[in-house]
Amino acid sequence: MDQGVAALIAAGFGVLGTVVGGAAAVWGAKIGAERSAQAVKQQVKDQAAAEHAHWLRQQRLEAYERFDDNYSQLSRLVVRIEGDISSAPDLIRDLARCSSRIDILGPLEVSFRAVQIATALGVRIAELHMLRRMESGGDGESSEEYSQLVSQLRDENDAANRWDEYHRGFVQAAQKVMGSHLA
Repeated sequence: MDQGVAALIAAGFGVLGTVVGGAAAVWGAKIGAERSAQAVKQQVKDQAAAEHAHWLRQQRLEAYERFDDNYSQLSRLVVRIEGDISSAPDLIRDLARCSSRIDILGPLEVSFRAVQIATALGVRIAELHMLRRMESGGDGESSEEYSQLVSQLRDENDAANRWDEYHRGFVQAAQKVMGSHLA
């Protein structure tokens, strides 16, 4: 074989190697770019999920704190045997608003506990209000029916005296959600 033909064959293999190598490089670059794009998409999704989780955590924390602040004010009011309870209706409304916000933010366990507290304290306030009206004679002489209503409210609503227990359950559930409970 003469040198010209050998050089031509070598050049042909060189061109073929260059074409195959270039195609492989393009294919490899394409696969790398696709994987990189998928990784970036996943990173964006993960970041969005993390930011949403952080936002939800902050919203829950604010709602739980506000509910607990209202609970504290109201519970101090209902433990007093004597004293003015005229601010109780406003405090109950605030507690109910906070409970509604917790219903939205969840989770269900914390929402359930908040409703238990609001209901128990509402019943307790109603009971105190009725007792004070009976004691003051503001409605005239107390009727037997009114006295029975107060007794029935007290007897049927054992929950009215369990608000502190419900609050402990609320705090435990909130700590669990917030990840701050001690194991």
